[in-house]
Amino acid sequence: MDIARLENKLIVVSEPVGVAAYDFDLGLHVTCTHPYRIEGEEMCVLRIGPIADYAAEFEDKLGMGLRLVNSPQEHARASELEAWYPLLGALTPRTEVFDSLPSADTIEASFAWPVFMKGSRQTSKHNPDLSVIRSRAHYELAAQLYRDDPILHWQKPVIREFVALEPVRGQVAGKVQPSVEYRSFWWHGHCVGWGRYWNQVAPYACADEHAGRALAAQAAALVAVPFLVVDVAKTADGRWIVIECNDAQESGYAGIAPQLLWRELLARIDA
Repeated sequence: MDIARLENKLIVVSEPVGVAAYDFDLGLHVTCTHPYRIEGEEMCVLRIGPIADYAAEFEDKLGMGLRLVNSPQEHARASELEAWYPLLGALTPRTEVFDSLPSADTIEASFAWPVFMKGSRQTSKHNPDLSVIRSRAHYELAAQLYRDDPILHWQKPVIREFVALEPVRGQVAGKVQPSVEYRSFWWHGHCVGWGRYWNQVAPYACADEHAGRALAAQAAALVAVPFLVVDVAKTADGRWIVIECNDAQESGYAGIAPQLLWRELLARIDA
């Protein structure tokens, strides 16, 4: 792991994970020092990819004199759908979280096909066969795939009301249809990064992007986590909805320029 103090303001502990949308060499863009000893206690951001046991990581870094920016409770509130969903109400599609895969009868009692299925923390890389479930027969097949999927099998299954989103031009192999969706990074309630979620297709824009950003700000205030990501999208009928929230420490940059994000974040520490 690399331990870097950025502009003498903030420590970032990082290691590359081999994902272009996540990895970023801060040392090439920001003035850094590399302390070998931490005096007292300093705030820290952790950029090591998905964190299997956040509480253990939090305690480990605390033993080094580093306090992760999000507490274990805040990490859970940002990352677990069953924690952030009750805070957002009508800002996001109707959702149920289950301890195990529900029966098709249980789903049909509360939802109409199609439904959106995911894990309590994430999808399986937007695999359409495991996301947009169009019928009872499709669900029976998807449920077996869910049990065997390396990303989903350990997560609580989530069924969400399916909401058609405004599509954009282009496709990404093996993923759901890209839509007008944006990712935003929030540092103590201030937006430090905003950009297209689907950066693999041609650039897209919409006239009321400001409305999506306002919705993301509302969601960030409700979830109230120091370093948070909020993804929002525009529906096919013109509304804006929250797609999900996440701990920003674990989140990829998507279409946001990392160097601009970190410059804005560091400027906020002085504000």
